[in-house]
Amino acid sequence: MKRRIISVLLALGCAATLSACSGNEDKFVAELKAAGFTGIGEPSTEKSKKSKKIGKRTVKSSEKTLEVTVRVKGCDLEFAKTSGQSGYWLDELHVNGQEPDWPGYPENLNREQVVALMAGNSAKPDGFTSCYKPNES
Repeated sequence: MKRRIISVLLALGCAATLSACSGNEDKFVAELKAAGFTGIGEPSTEKSKKSKKIGKRTVKSSEKTLEVTVRVKGCDLEFAKTSGQSGYWLDELHVNGQEPDWPGYPENLNREQVVALMAGNSAKPDGFTSCYKPNES
């Protein structure tokens, strides 16, 4: 009987964890839609683990980064967000199989600001000119 209860609790815990991750991803997609973005791809979660030695103890932590690719003016832009925190940033440009970081990691941009950034004279990642189509939506 105890094994059955433990199995049920374990299954519920796993289901709750999965729905929490997908819930955060859905919220991030909704946040990008509210900022005016369309052409939003499938969200994904990237996990990173860190350990730090403090005195005689090792403190371990983990962080989840939510990532979503959005198509703007012919370019696939990756936006990222740390799970559980507010705000997001423009992380990478996806072009020709490469994923160069976006210089400066601009934060919390809406669609109009991204369009202006792409059209402006600010630093752009390698490969930007090969995908940028100013007449596309």
